[in-house]
Amino acid sequence: MKAEKNIQKALEALLGEDPLLPLLAAVLETGQRQEPLTYEDTQRMAGDETAEVLLLAWDWKLLLPRRSIQCAEWDDRVIRFEAGEHYEMPNIVRYLLDQAAETGAWEADTAIRDLYAAMGEPACEKMPDLVRKIVKSAAYRCIDASALHGACARAGLGDRTDSMIAVLKGGGLISPRMRGAALARNRRSPVYDIHPVITG
Repeated sequence: MKAEKNIQKALEALLGEDPLLPLLAAVLETGQRQEPLTYEDTQRMAGDETAEVLLLAWDWKLLLPRRSIQCAEWDDRVIRFEAGEHYEMPNIVRYLLDQAAETGAWEADTAIRDLYAAMGEPACEKMPDLVRKIVKSAAYRCIDASALHGACARAGLGDRTDSMIAVLKGGGLISPRMRGAALARNRRSPVYDIHPVITG
């Protein structure tokens, strides 16, 4: 299938060579068309490699387990490899996969712009620039609210910092770090993980 081959090509550019990529591409192409994706769905495609494929998808936040301890933030999710488990895609991943299925490449700017246009964000044309500024300000794929405010100001969205945090969360580009309480105290500001597909 052409879409699956294109997704595999895009994954190679993102993840490098990995023997699991053909299976991961098949799983993601199916997950793009149906949600939620179940453990059983994945097992039919990946067989004995199911756990490894799901771990790779989880590591890159391409698929998130629906099960959580108490909230929906990334680091509160609980991944299990057993029947009855369900997995979902962050919004940004779905849009990136739409592009990848067509072109064979990760086109972050286009995916970000299309995602926020579909969400009705009036600043959708500025969002790719904002995201680049956030990534540049990040350390170890995380950023605090103060640095987010600075990125918003540099992107011409300084008067919307609080709402931009909600917009970025809604698109699946950032997630509050629930288990980073000590880090947040040190920075005196909430800390957010940045989705790895936009940081590379």
